Amino acid sequence: MKAKVPGYTTNKGIAIMMEHLSPGKGGRHRQTISYGKSPNLSLSARKTLAQELWDVRSIYLRQGLYNREIRKSLQGLINLNRLTWQGIFEKVG
Repeated sequence: MKAKVPGYTTNKGIAIMMEHLSPGKGGRHRQTISYGKSPNLSLSARKTLAQELWDVRSIYLRQGLYNREIRKSLQGLINLNRLTWQGIFEKVG
């Protein structure tokens, strides 16, 4: 079953941008659990966002780079999704 978000089109998606430190050699983006994989459409939007953010946070923690600026950026991403897609990321139950 494919999850539907009213009004969503691919050009309205909000992406997490992770830099490539050396062109052609990969980088943090390629270390994410979702890189090169189809999305799990059985998960809620809230659960998917949480998994992606936890993954990004884990990568920066592992590399000793997680700091207040990264944390603030990830919180901003959560807020942007909540504002853009009101009601989609609300906690159920």
